Amino acid sequence: KYGMIIFLPDSIRSISVEEKSIYKAIKTKKAYVILDTPDTQKEFFDTLPETFEKIENVLKQKIRSTYSLKTVLTLLREQINDIMRETKITDVDITNIITDDELFLGISASKHKDENVIKFISTYIFLSQVLFARLYGIEHPAILSGFNIRDITKENIRELFRRITEINYRPIYKFDVLDAIPENYIKDTFTLIWNLKIENIRYELPGRLFHELMPNEIRKMLAAFYTRPVAAEILSCLTINDPYATVYDPACGSGTILTAAYRRKHELWKHSEDPHKLFCENQIYGTDIMPFAVNLTTANLASLNPKITIEKVNIVREDSLKLTPNEPIKNGLSGLGKYGITISSDISGRNMRGEKYKVILGLMDVILMNPPFTKIERGIKKYIKIDRFKSSVGGEIGLWGHFIALANEFLKENGMFGGVIPINILRGRESEKVRKIVFEEWVPLYVIKSTMNYGFSESSEYRDVLIIAKKTKEKPVNHKVKFVLIKKDLNSLNIENVKRICDRIKTSSKLNDSLLEIRSYPIEEINKHFTNMMWFISGSSFEDKEVLINIIRKSENVLDSFPCNNDRGYFIEGYRPVPKGVSKFMFITRPINENRIEKSFLVLVNETDKKIFAETKMMYEMSEISKSKNSIFEFDKNKFVPTIRTPVGLTIMDITGKHDYLAKSPYKNIEKILKISKFNKVNKSLHSTYWNDVKKELSKIKTKVVVSRRINPFSPNTHLIAFFSENDIFPSNQVNVILENDEMIAKALTVLLNSIFFLAYFFNLKEETTGRYIDIRFYDLYLMKLYPTTKKQVKNLVEVFEKFKNTEFPSLREQLDEHFNERYATFWISKRKRIKSLISVGPIKPHPLRLDFDKAVVKALDLPISQEDLLKAYEAIIKDMIITRGLKKD
Repeated sequence: KYGMIIFLPDSIRSISVEEKSIYKAIKTKKAYVILDTPDTQKEFFDTLPETFEKIENVLKQKIRSTYSLKTVLTLLREQINDIMRETKITDVDITNIITDDELFLGISASKHKDENVIKFISTYIFLSQVLFARLYGIEHPAILSGFNIRDITKENIRELFRRITEINYRPIYKFDVLDAIPENYIKDTFTLIWNLKIENIRYELPGRLFHELMPNEIRKMLAAFYTRPVAAEILSCLTINDPYATVYDPACGSGTILTAAYRRKHELWKHSEDPHKLFCENQIYGTDIMPFAVNLTTANLASLNPKITIEKVNIVREDSLKLTPNEPIKNGLSGLGKYGITISSDISGRNMRGEKYKVILGLMDVILMNPPFTKIERGIKKYIKIDRFKSSVGGEIGLWGHFIALANEFLKENGMFGGVIPINILRGRESEKVRKIVFEEWVPLYVIKSTMNYGFSESSEYRDVLIIAKKTKEKPVNHKVKFVLIKKDLNSLNIENVKRICDRIKTSSKLNDSLLEIRSYPIEEINKHFTNMMWFISGSSFEDKEVLINIIRKSENVLDSFPCNNDRGYFIEGYRPVPKGVSKFMFITRPINENRIEKSFLVLVNETDKKIFAETKMMYEMSEISKSKNSIFEFDKNKFVPTIRTPVGLTIMDITGKHDYLAKSPYKNIEKILKISKFNKVNKSLHSTYWNDVKKELSKIKTKVVVSRRINPFSPNTHLIAFFSENDIFPSNQVNVILENDEMIAKALTVLLNSIFFLAYFFNLKEETTGRYIDIRFYDLYLMKLYPTTKKQVKNLVEVFEKFKNTEFPSLREQLDEHFNERYATFWISKRKRIKSLISVGPIKPHPLRLDFDKAVVKALDLPISQEDLLKAYEAIIKDMIITRGLKKD
C-alpha cells in the first residue's frame, strides 16, 4: 500500500562506477519521485535527500493529496503504449470498432487500413470504458457489488459493463474489444485506473484524454490535429455568457470543445440543482462524420457527472454540411453495409438504452468549432458534401470555409461564433468570401494568435487563429475589433492563465505584458486593409510591429502605389515550365555558387558569343579526372534566351551577364538530354505546338527587373529580393516579372525593393501559414507604396543603385544581425530548456553594408529616419525571424 517510484535523470548514466561518485550524484542531482500511499498521491522534483525530507513531513502531517492531471496522463499514455504492443486485431474486431474503415482513414488522407491505428482505437475504447466504469462506480457503489479489483477476468469485466448498460450508457459500451487485448493488460489497466483516483480530475480529464494519449506515429497516420484544451477553454469563456445557452460543434472530434463548453456553462450556473441532465440532453449538440468521434464525445460528456443518469446526448454521426436547421437528422449511425451488416438509418441516433430517437438541430446560441482544414483538391468530395456553400465561400477554399457558412445558417440572431480557423482567413483572394461573412455580415470581436506555437491545434505545422464573432444585424457604432497575441507557450498555460487571458481580453483595449499584447482597431480601418488583414496581427510583438509601421508611414509620405494601368497588370508571373519535368531540358543554370545548382539538371560550364557549353549536374560535380570527354554538351546560343531560373544564391543587385539560359526552340543534342533526363513526354516536348506556346509565353515576360516570388528570410542562401539586368531577360516563375519599360525607374525599384522599406512591408503583410517559405502575392505588392513619385527621387535612387550594384551582400539574416545564429540559439535554449545560455550576444549588430545601403536610400528620399530608427527596425525583424524560425510541431 506504500511505495514510491524514483526517476533518475538521464545524465546519471555518465557517472563513473565508484561508490563515492554515485553517492555524490544521488545527493546532488534532481530526480522525479512519485509517492503512493492510501491517503497521499504526490509528485516531487528535487534531490533525493530533500525529497525524502519532504515525504517524511507529508506522512507525519498526514497531508492528503492526489496525482496531478499531468502524472495521470503520463501513466495512462505508457499503459496505452504497452497494450498496443501486445494487442492482436482481427477483421472481426475492425468491423466492431469502426463503421466504415475506408471513410475513417480516407478522410485523414491515409490510403490504407493501418493496423496500428485500429490498435490505438480499440485500446482507447477499452481505456475509456474502464474510466467511465470507475467514475460511475464511485457515484453508484452498488454497481460494484461482488466486483473484486484483485481478481480481474474478462468475464467479470463484461459483467460489470453489462450492469452499467442495463441501467444506461449503451453507446459507451457498444464496442466490445476485450478479446483483442491480453488479459494481463486488462488487469493492469483496471488496477492502475482504480488507484489513480481520477474522480478528483474528472472535469479536466475528458477533454484531454484522447489526444494526450495518442502516440505520435498514430497522430501522423490520422493527420489528427485536435483542439488544444486551452484553446477550447478560451473559446468557451469568450462566447458563452449564459448557462442556458445552446451550444453546437459541427466537427466535434474528441469532444474537447464541447466538454469545455459544459464546464463554462457549469461555472455560470447559479442554481442549487445539478444541470448535468439539462446540459447533455437539451443544450449541447455535436456532429461528426467519424463514428468513433461520436462514441468518444458521448463518453466524455457522460463522464462529467456519472452521478446523474442521463437518457441521451445529442451527438450524432453525420456529414454536417448536409444539415439544415430545424429538420431531423435522417442518416444517423449508418451500418456496416460492406461487411454485410445493416443498421436502420432512418433515425438520428440511439439514446443511452440503445433506443432510436430523433435529433433536431435548431438555431443555436453559440457555435464552436475546429473544422477540418482539408483542401478541396485532396479528393474530399467523395466523402463530404461541398457544393451546398460553394456560392457563399468560393470554390478554392478549404473545408473550414464551408463550416463557417454552415455556422451562419445555424446561428441565432445575436448568436456567438468561436472557431479555430486557419490564419489565411485574414488574407488573399481564396478566403475573401469567407472573410466577408466574418467581418461584414457578422460583427468580429476578437482575433487571437499564439506567438510561441503554430497555433491552437495540436501537432500541426499550419498557423491558425481563434476567431470570435457575433451574428447580428445591428452593427454597433464605433465598434473596434481586438487583436490579441498570446506570448506564452500554450503548453505551459493552466486554467488560471486561461481565466486571466479571457478577463483581460474582455476588459482591455490595449495591453502589453509578459502574457498578452492587445490592440484595438475600428472596423472601418480594418476594412481598409480587407485584402490583407495581417497588417493587424503579423509578427510576434505589437510593439515591434509598430516600429515597422513607423518606417512605412514615413515612406508613404513620399512614395506611391505601383501602377496597374493595363489589362496585364504591373506584376506578372514568370515562365512556368509545364508539364512537370520540362525544366530539365529547358534551363541551363549558371553555377555562381553551389546553392544555385542544387535543383538544376544542366549546369553552365562555359560560353562564347555563339555557343553555350553545359554538363549535367552529376558530371559537373565530378572531378576533372573522372569526367568523360563526351560529358560536355555544346548548344547554339541563338536557341536560348537569358533567364533567371532561381534567385537563390544571387548576392548582387545587377545581374547583367550573370543570367541563366532558357530554351526557346529545339536545340542540338536535345534528344540526348531528353534521354538522360528520363523525361517521359518526349513527343510532346518536340512537337511544334509546344515550342510555339513557349515563344508566346516568352514574348509576354520580357523585362529588366524582377522581384522574388517566394522568400525564405531565414535561409543563408537568401541575400537580396530584387534584381536588375541591362539586357532583357525572360525569367522563370521563381520570380515575379515587373513590367517596367523605363530603365531608370527599374533601377530605382531594384533599390527600393531591397531596402528596409520593402522589408517593413513584407514583415507586416507576410503570410504565416507555415512560417518558412513565404509567398509574395501580387496583391501584397500592390498594397506597398514603393513607387517613386518624382524625377529627383528616381535620379537619387539610381545613384544608390550604381554605388551598390556590384557589391556582394551577405545573407539577409546576417545583414540585419551579424550574430543571428548565436542570438537564435540563445533565445531558444532559454525558452525550451529553461536555463540561461552561457553565450552573451549583446545588442543587434547589423552588417555595415546593410546600414550604409539603407542610410543611402533614406537620404535619397530625404526622409526623417535616423540610424537609431533603422536599428530598431532591424531588431524588430530579427525578433520576429527568431521566433518564427524556431516554431516546432509539438
